[in-house]
Amino acid sequence: KRSDLVIITKMQTSGRGRLGRKFISLPNKNVTFSVVLHPNIPFEEIQLYSFLAGIVVSRVLEKYIQNVRLKWPNDVLVRGRKICGILIETIKVNDYQNPIVIMGIGLNTKGFKKDYPIELKNVVTTLEEEIHINSNGIQNSKTNFYLENEKIFQELLKELEVCIDIFKKKNNFPNNLGINNLNTKLIIKEWLSRSKAIGMKVKFLNNSINKISNKYNIGNIEGLTNEGHLKIRTKSGQLITHVSGDIIEIK
Repeated sequence: KRSDLVIITKMQTSGRGRLGRKFISLPNKNVTFSVVLHPNIPFEEIQLYSFLAGIVVSRVLEKYIQNVRLKWPNDVLVRGRKICGILIETIKVNDYQNPIVIMGIGLNTKGFKKDYPIELKNVVTTLEEEIHINSNGIQNSKTNFYLENEKIFQELLKELEVCIDIFKKKNNFPNNLGINNLNTKLIIKEWLSRSKAIGMKVKFLNNSINKISNKYNIGNIEGLTNEGHLKIRTKSGQLITHVSGDIIEIK
């Protein structure tokens, strides 16, 4: 029998992101949780859930602040600084034909960038800091606005259910987190709109040779494949499908 599970913690002592990188969690100042989903889709389509999570976080943040943007494959930025990390993992269970998805979300809610290690001060931000910076934001937030992590958490879960319902291919399923046969085109369309990625100039490592030599390719993003991979047009005119690895935006 399928069941859904949500696990939240006040602090992660061994948080991690993509490629095994360490995720820094400040005690009682982050919303960090994982949602177990049973989407019944092949592994090749799992990347859609990273995009879905980014859309969910963006929609909730936009109730409080402006300048929220998504970055491929799974970061949420505000003014170019990282405010949220997303990690999608899968597990295989004998009773299920397709993999089970674990959607991990780590959102910097309280505190300020000064609270983070020196190597992160110029690359991260928090919801509290952005509210202070943008005190005349969407809800005319005042600098003494009090953030409740539990409220943000509940808003994220509610928006996740809303988005799953919106993006489902069919409308005759019950409204719960477990049945997630998603509409690829709709998700990609909204993700691209929120990322402002089309036309963006980037440098990237795209194959094993380049990774060994540390030689970057340069090109412009043209879109996404149905699986969520980047389509990048290089200077020579070659269209490359970028499946994994970091991209660096060139201003």
